[in-house]
Amino acid sequence: MPLFENSSARKQLLILLVLLFGSSLIFTPFGILTAIPFVDGNIFDAFERMNLGETSQDIALMKYFQMISQIGLFIIPSFFFAYLVSPKMFSFLGIEKRPSLNLIFLAILIGLVSAPFINWVLQMNSEIHLPAGLQKAELWMRQLEEEALRLTELFLSDNRFSGLIVNLLIMALIAGFGEELLLRGVLQPLLIRWTKKPHLAIWLAAATFSFLHFQFFGFVPRLLLGALFGYYFYWTKNLWIPIVAHIINNALIVSITFASNRESIESNYLEKTLNQTPSSITLLLSLVLTLGGLLLFYAETRRKKNSQTNPDLPTYL
Repeated sequence: MPLFENSSARKQLLILLVLLFGSSLIFTPFGILTAIPFVDGNIFDAFERMNLGETSQDIALMKYFQMISQIGLFIIPSFFFAYLVSPKMFSFLGIEKRPSLNLIFLAILIGLVSAPFINWVLQMNSEIHLPAGLQKAELWMRQLEEEALRLTELFLSDNRFSGLIVNLLIMALIAGFGEELLLRGVLQPLLIRWTKKPHLAIWLAAATFSFLHFQFFGFVPRLLLGALFGYYFYWTKNLWIPIVAHIINNALIVSITFASNRESIESNYLEKTLNQTPSSITLLLSLVLTLGGLLLFYAETRRKKNSQTNPDLPTYL
């Protein structure tokens, strides 16, 4: 029997935090040591200046540590935690069964039709100003925002196809899988057990997901996306659906930015198009289609659950 299978949700949450802290202590020096053979000069000097992004080595090192942190802080602790609390690790994480292609298609479609509304929320969020007494806090948050944007631009500045593949691997595949594994596969069920309120737990996990990006003026749209992924998992009990939705979302952003950086796209047309404020009709249509897609998604999950409970029922019911 797993060591902490019968522990309370509160105790398991504490164990998860200890695992995350311990993993960070292990994988940070591991990343530094394994990078030594590939770095010119002193590794610690390279580590300190990598965020400046002044050389190709700086950017490569930055990407490497991003990959190490995703694996070491999201993926490894999630699997180890599942091993400690459940005899069926893959089932516990929600990755044992193949997802429904219908639900995958609906999740991707919802992501596409919701994009105008989410982009509008992002614009509104970025224009929020704190009260006069919190000007220093706002300045600090905007500095973090600008630094995060600068680092993202450095990540995506490589307009070679090899650079696109690396960025898709790190920013879409590994990030989407790792974040969903920890936040939806592990944290969300723990919060549901602890609070006994599934909807509260979904939004708390989504808030954690948004907060971990340390981009406070993009907090609300990430909160909405995190909640969307959370409901996918809560309704289906299959983590592959939010994983695929998350990967596709990130991959589209990486690919569109790559396309806009190519010389064949005149004056970053795609980025300008995405940054334009959508019309009221576009926003309303996006919101209506998103809500309609969610209703279809929920209805499909109920239909599949009923057909499994009553296998003699026709599949079209």
